[in-house]
Amino acid sequence: MHHDIQISTWNSGFREAFYRLNRAWIEADYPLEPLDIAVLSEPEKHILAAGGSILAATERGVVIGVVALRPYGGAGSYELTKMAVDVPWRGRGIGKLLMQAAIDEARKLGATRVILYSNSRTSGPAVQLYRKMGFREIPLEQGVYNRADIKMERILDTIPIQKTTHSRLPEVDMDKLSFGEIVSDHMLLADYRDGAWHSPHIVPFGNLEMPPHTLALHYGQLVWEGMKAFRMTDGRVSIFRIPKHIERINRSLQRMAMPPMPAELFYESIRTLVALDAGWVPSSPGSALYIRPLVYATDARFGVKASDTYRFIVFTGPVPVYYPKPVKVKVEERFIRAAPGGTGYAKCSGNYGGALYPTQLARAEGFDQVLWTDGSPALNIEESGTMNVMFVIDGKVVTPPLSDTILEGITRDSIITLAAELGYPVEQRTISALELVEAHQRGALQEGFGVGTAAVTASFELIRVLDKDLLLPPVTDDSFAVRVRQLLQDIRSGQRPDVYGWNTVV
Repeated sequence: MHHDIQISTWNSGFREAFYRLNRAWIEADYPLEPLDIAVLSEPEKHILAAGGSILAATERGVVIGVVALRPYGGAGSYELTKMAVDVPWRGRGIGKLLMQAAIDEARKLGATRVILYSNSRTSGPAVQLYRKMGFREIPLEQGVYNRADIKMERILDTIPIQKTTHSRLPEVDMDKLSFGEIVSDHMLLADYRDGAWHSPHIVPFGNLEMPPHTLALHYGQLVWEGMKAFRMTDGRVSIFRIPKHIERINRSLQRMAMPPMPAELFYESIRTLVALDAGWVPSSPGSALYIRPLVYATDARFGVKASDTYRFIVFTGPVPVYYPKPVKVKVEERFIRAAPGGTGYAKCSGNYGGALYPTQLARAEGFDQVLWTDGSPALNIEESGTMNVMFVIDGKVVTPPLSDTILEGITRDSIITLAAELGYPVEQRTISALELVEAHQRGALQEGFGVGTAAVTASFELIRVLDKDLLLPPVTDDSFAVRVRQLLQDIRSGQRPDVYGWNTVV
């Protein structure tokens, strides 16, 4: 969504839009009922004064959608009501944004249950959205709304938390972090059995117990994600692009014959754990709270088969900038990272284990990382170490196209989106190492850099192609890799509006 969409809590300036949008929404199919008129005319009295909340979706300050919550039928229960989206914005994801914002708001209000009334005949697409957002139909009582033929409910499960009795946070110097060594106080656990995920809960961070014949230790059914949360300028914490990580982990799980992760379970697990350990999120520029969700097979047997049981774990840890200086990379000629039809697009453990030895050899030669190719004589470039890769050639950002041998990077996707803001065309196409040599010879190879969750951008100082060393121009504040990294950081920290809806603020 490439618009300046903001979700805001109620202010009196939203009153006219709240009345107008809801009236138009209702009167498209029904006459206004007395309760509608009362609520729309005096929302402060009927919603806010009762302990409810009203949210508005705005685009460049103009209200394009609204939704309300109000207490309903007892402690912990709220009704989601008076949701309306302006006509030009319908079918463009605004309803989903408002629904998720309302569910998050309900939790802040202490809700354990949200209900809504609708009409399945006139509001079919909305009812489908409600179902996708976890609402289920329950018996409809008579006389509440004459036009309603369906009542739906969503239970807001709370994840049980066993807090540590001794936080290690005071012992950590956030100005002297080492990547991947420090973990936060807690971790989340959930188990898959009998065809479903069960009992997510948070406990103090600790060791795992497993028998030696656990399937994950033998046949590689282990999938993980890499995510980050950031300290915002106002002190709050934002988690970056949770929905994209849900999509990617489920692609990986499917490829490894593992059960899918329900979106709500993943979302709530990440949000709850980060909120609990929010004090671990560092604030220095470039630092972040790294989030590691992983799923592994837990059947205790050593026969080759897909496991019937699995464990989901999430832990976090504060991290500094991954590559603080430009790096030297070598185009790998002998080894390949992935082959067509393989698991290259999945974020599974075997992909990384197989990359360690070639990387060791490259480092022994004085390089920091390798550039992986497809193994063809043309040396078509695919990735850089554990990252996607981009080049700036003749003022254009060039990156290999996605395929079943390339991981669909979320940082990659974000940078492609932001390149337009910086005035850079993007080409997603095959690019060979030999083309880099040619571009370097004519002075057109301006930049090369890896892109990924850990590093964000890691600029190249030198690229070795066969026996040629391509020395790139010095990295400056005007380099694309530096500018786009700063733009991304500004969005994550709240210094720029999150116009793409990438941040989940906890």
